[in-house]
Amino acid sequence: MKQLFSLTAALLLAVCSVFAAKVDTVNVYSAAMKKNIPTVIITPEKYANTPLPVVYLLHGYSGNYADWVKKVPAVQELADRFGMIIVCPDGGFGSWYWNSPVDAGFQYETYVAEELVKFVDGNTRPLPVRRAVRSRD
Repeated sequence: MKQLFSLTAALLLAVCSVFAAKVDTVNVYSAAMKKNIPTVIITPEKYANTPLPVVYLLHGYSGNYADWVKKVPAVQELADRFGMIIVCPDGGFGSWYWNSPVDAGFQYETYVAEELVKFVDGNTRPLPVRRAVRSRD
């Protein structure tokens, strides 16, 4: 009986520690669209404000900011394994992450490429781009 309890406890601890990465949902204000945009930011378990590479994962058509965490839960483990910050922004329904020339509420290219990057740079410790990109030499 003690062996069964020990095995069960060990399995429970293993399952609970698989996804130790921290998953936060934040609202990031877009001045271009004049609204808050929900975004998931995943930081590795051992993130102690040490500069880390940042990966931006964009959802597909008709998806949303929570798709990567819900549909691919292993994304949390990848943040831990590779020591990186993962950012999953909302791209609006059907925006294709472009700026609309006719709808001021669809300026997702500006949001993702400029406003969100500025927010992430100011609220996390991203690795400077020159250090993050590996040389092919």
